[in-house]
Amino acid sequence: MTETTQDFSLLFVDDEVDFLETIEEFFGDLGYTVYTAQNGQEALMRVKEHLPRTVFLDISMPHMDGTETLKLIREIDDDIQVIVVSGYASEDLARDLLKHGACDFFQKPVDLLRLQETVERLKTLREI
Repeated sequence: MTETTQDFSLLFVDDEVDFLETIEEFFGDLGYTVYTAQNGQEALMRVKEHLPRTVFLDISMPHMDGTETLKLIREIDDDIQVIVVSGYASEDLARDLLKHGACDFFQKPVDLLRLQETVERLKTLREI
């Protein structure tokens, strides 16, 4: 069964409100259901409530960093695709996050069209 973009929900987690607003508008205009969270604790609540297909997760956030959030998302649902988005990451950190279950890594600033391509690729892979 083919999922529509509306069925393929996305969660973006970042403490930069302007970034979240831009992302929400961009993917919302493409027909996706988009949820946002400004920190790890909010992200875990959204994951439990909505079970998004894909989570885009910033690493450097207040209250709970992205690494810890990633581990807890994996405990909730190991099938959620988590993509790390960060402006402060080293190669070692990226490797560690991939080892803990992240499926991709983007360095900020991100190219929205590249994010769109990634979402479409992940959506297609889920349909196979």
